[in-house]
Amino acid sequence: MKEIFKKKILTVILFIVFSSLPFFVFSQEKVLPVEINGDQINYLQAEGTVFVKGHVKMKYKDMVLTADEASYNANTNIANIKGNVKIVRSDTTIYGEAVIYNFDAQTAKMVDMRMISPPIYGRAESASGEGQTKYMLEKGFVTTCDLEKPHYKLMAQQIIAYPKVKIVAKNVVMTVADIPVFYFPYLAVPFWDKSFPYQIIPGSSGDWGSYVLGRYRYHLNDRMRGRVILDWYEKRGVGAGLNNHLARGKYGEANANFYYLNDELNKPKNRSELFDKYPERQGLPDSRLPQNRYKIQLGHSWQPVEQFSTLSELNKFSDEFFMKDFFQREYDIDPHPLSYNLSAYSFPNSSLSLLTQGRANKFFSETEYLPQMQYDFFQQNLGNSNLYLTSKSTAGSLSQKFSNTNDDYNAQRIHSHNTFNYPQKFSWLNINPYVGNYSTFYSKNLNGSDNIFRSALETGIDFSVKSYKAFDVDFNFLGQDINKMRHILSPRISYNYINKPYLSKDNIYSIIQFDEIDNLKRSQTVTVALDNKIQAKNAESTWDFIYFSPALVYQVDKKDARGNLDRLGTYLDTIQADLEFYPVSGVSLKGNAQYDKVVNAFREGNLDVTFSDIKNKKYSVSVGQRYVREYNYDSEDATYSSQTTLDFNYQLTKKLMFKNYTRYEFKTGKFLQQQYSLRRDLHCWWMDVGVNVDKQREGVTDLTFWVGFTLKDFPDLHIGFDQTYSGAKSSY
Repeated sequence: MKEIFKKKILTVILFIVFSSLPFFVFSQEKVLPVEINGDQINYLQAEGTVFVKGHVKMKYKDMVLTADEASYNANTNIANIKGNVKIVRSDTTIYGEAVIYNFDAQTAKMVDMRMISPPIYGRAESASGEGQTKYMLEKGFVTTCDLEKPHYKLMAQQIIAYPKVKIVAKNVVMTVADIPVFYFPYLAVPFWDKSFPYQIIPGSSGDWGSYVLGRYRYHLNDRMRGRVILDWYEKRGVGAGLNNHLARGKYGEANANFYYLNDELNKPKNRSELFDKYPERQGLPDSRLPQNRYKIQLGHSWQPVEQFSTLSELNKFSDEFFMKDFFQREYDIDPHPLSYNLSAYSFPNSSLSLLTQGRANKFFSETEYLPQMQYDFFQQNLGNSNLYLTSKSTAGSLSQKFSNTNDDYNAQRIHSHNTFNYPQKFSWLNINPYVGNYSTFYSKNLNGSDNIFRSALETGIDFSVKSYKAFDVDFNFLGQDINKMRHILSPRISYNYINKPYLSKDNIYSIIQFDEIDNLKRSQTVTVALDNKIQAKNAESTWDFIYFSPALVYQVDKKDARGNLDRLGTYLDTIQADLEFYPVSGVSLKGNAQYDKVVNAFREGNLDVTFSDIKNKKYSVSVGQRYVREYNYDSEDATYSSQTTLDFNYQLTKKLMFKNYTRYEFKTGKFLQQQYSLRRDLHCWWMDVGVNVDKQREGVTDLTFWVGFTLKDFPDLHIGFDQTYSGAKSSY
């Protein structure tokens, strides 16, 4: 009690003394509010210095500093602090044995420093700091592992840490269990980018043999970042590349991707091995099987003013098989990337654009626009009437290029599509009649005739109703309480008629097919749809419980391009439906289907069902079904694909998870892809060990083994191989 009483008396005396400081110590009027407390406090008024020992505590703004002893000079506002120093500010905590702290400049010099600023932890023999924004660690390390002896460290002579922003260092050595494993000449890790700078992807596959894919991410400044790529393939050679991204700035945003490989398998002496792996390439000339293989991809977007924007892409490849051989995932997303420039200017109610598109790869069949101008007039009310106009017009010089030949067709084309609609509402019924016109001019056609004019009339009407009704309910569905429901019903009937196109010369087959504009033909359809949405509500939330929208498409008096009535005339063509179901959190069902009534079979169907343990993170299961059938209506032949996918994750123990991805093709009765892996929690890392069996190519089994490591605080990094890299498809 005596010691406590003594401490309180010293605190009161210190407060009285510091209240007098403006009069006895400072010449300036303002005193910085540094609050000091401790077991023993001595004040030398002549020097303006306070000496504190035992349970030292100093407060300044949002910073709290504790230590064994300290001295504070009120004239310089500098403190010398020793013994078990701890500085806490915001989400950053600093420890050290000795610290010199300048409260004016908010700078610090530290000895034997330790920093905690999740996700970064660091240590250094000495360090200096600038407020809470910058720390320079000398002869130290940083890591994302919070253990006293971290599993891995990034070590350097000097590391600059910007808490919650980034770390920067040169000549960095990465150690795992104190064993050096990587060297980085320069390292910059922004915390907003959840990807570690270096990636290594080892594995083994039938096409590549053993391989190691290396990715080094760099971050030069706030605008410039990218990846340096260095790959080794046992059967293919060494590949190198660069992916550079220039963030949006005064002159726009840009990407540049390069990759080059001298392919051992494509050498003339290895032709027999090449054709064994890829039988479909047998018989191709050497010019289509080059040894020097590459890709060049450039992109740029720019919006100098709000109304004007421009977008450009260049995609150049050495051959038609390069992307599929080495960048399967990119190939699955876009097997035929275009090269173009599109500039657009926006007006208040319309827009004007200019498209220039040329073929960069001779092995693609493409339409070139050299150039094409387009003017879009958005739906606008004409005067004070209820009549609306929508218009789209294009004019350009077009050329149809065919793959691996010098054959082409070209013509100038001017096209317009104008639509007038007159929406009305009668009580509960919405009616929207419309009439339109297609007009197209061609400088020539396939038969060599000049100055061809084509036109067609369009008309139609839409009927729609929207109603809803709310219900008071009280039940529990799969553990979810539901107190109210609302049913929103929106039936729609649409009729559309396009008259047989009028052609000034020859027939409709003489039109060059550049794009969808040229595929205009007589059409008469009736679509009946019924949109249903049921919303659910309880005390915590409101959500869309179920959505179901069936539709019927009728063909009326259908005729072919020559104007002949087809074999059915008027008939129900397609039954289609969309379904979404979200009964409780973690459970969802999504599906859509098209049923072809002409052949009485499904044309397309997709269904995805997901179950996830949201609360305990114990498991997640996703099952998908993909069905596609293509018909030749002139015969009974049809080709189809029916695939089921399974994505299954299960937490076996607290530290061990099982992961499985499977894709099965019912047509062949074979698994196209199987992937099995185990994920082990290594505190700050995840380790994945697995196998991938790929049978997507006929007669070829691609077997890949891998070991992967992922930093928890940088989950976008995967040192290893998994389905996200190999390109598991979301649809087929």
